[in-house]
Amino acid sequence: MKFTQSQLRILEIIKNKNKISRKKIAEELELTPAAITKSIDPLLYSGIVLEVAQRESTGGRRATDLSLNKYWVGKILGISLTPTSIITAIGDIEGEIFKTNSYKIEKDDELTSYLEDIIETELKEESGVKVISMAITGLINSENGVILFSPHYKRKKIDLKKMIEEKFKIPVLIENDVRAMALTERYFGEVKESENYVVLNVSEGIGSSIFMNGELLSGHGFIAGEIGHVVMDRSSLRRCSCGKRGCLEAEASNSAIINRLVSMIKLNNYSCLKEKLKKEGSIDILDVIEGVKARDFLTTKVTTEAMVIIAHSIDMIISLINPEKIVLIGEIFKERLLLSTLKLELQKVTLEEQKYDLIVSDILNEMHTYNPISIVRHNLFRKNIWRDEL
Repeated sequence: MKFTQSQLRILEIIKNKNKISRKKIAEELELTPAAITKSIDPLLYSGIVLEVAQRESTGGRRATDLSLNKYWVGKILGISLTPTSIITAIGDIEGEIFKTNSYKIEKDDELTSYLEDIIETELKEESGVKVISMAITGLINSENGVILFSPHYKRKKIDLKKMIEEKFKIPVLIENDVRAMALTERYFGEVKESENYVVLNVSEGIGSSIFMNGELLSGHGFIAGEIGHVVMDRSSLRRCSCGKRGCLEAEASNSAIINRLVSMIKLNNYSCLKEKLKKEGSIDILDVIEGVKARDFLTTKVTTEAMVIIAHSIDMIISLINPEKIVLIGEIFKERLLLSTLKLELQKVTLEEQKYDLIVSDILNEMHTYNPISIVRHNLFRKNIWRDEL
């Protein structure tokens, strides 16, 4: 059905609140009860909205809550593309996950063909999927569903939404992975009541996303939040995936930390990770964190220096945007010494008047599963674009 502007506003409130009474909706929108009833009745009749369990009475007639009908939205096939894997999940709008899978990306894989094969496999195994939602690393035009540039996949200008919709005849939503993280934190994380916050993700790369005045900011050209490609050290010889040298990502990402550690160990600097590197040929960020916990001097030196650089990048965010909260996403932030180093350096470089809450995400391990679900939830009633075939 086509929604009126009043219905879209009502549906957005119901979606965000999960359960809310007609009276509360009327108060928020400053509309009369009659106007609210006129807009809500067609939504109830069509099954988009349900009347749910009544609240306990506080005197007088008990109010009936309204809730979004998750079965009207249907099942979601969520897909998260990381630099090394494709993670799929079948779930619903409320965040219930029915199944997950992970597919490794090999160097010789042709990305779009591989992705189409995975979608075909998932749809054959699960009936009732009504929308495909993707969170992808790189520069993403979320309005048109186009990959503008993805340095990890070495691909540019892929009209992925059109390609997938034409093949499978199912609506597709596509968003940048870190912007999707901001939505996941809003709907399933620690910032449900916040209208102004920034997410900083440190993993193989570094990215940020901005949620201001209740809106997810994409920026001109859909590249807002690409803080990983801000040059932090102009004298650095470390090359970033974007081609520049000295970027935040090249200096302080997981990959940057590991590469620097490996190089220094190979130059015969002592580290407790030396034997593992020799035996297995590589180390990962969890190994690095174990090295910090063991207070290995070289590992601690490299990681704390990275945290100082990250602190300076957060100082830029605070000075430019002044967010209420900053959500940190990444394994490195879970280590107490490193988090303490970050906080201490922030105290040195920020003004006393700059008030903010620093939060470490507690849903890191489920982030890639929830990101596509959050994209659907965010876009569901924001514009009059949701199609009847859903």
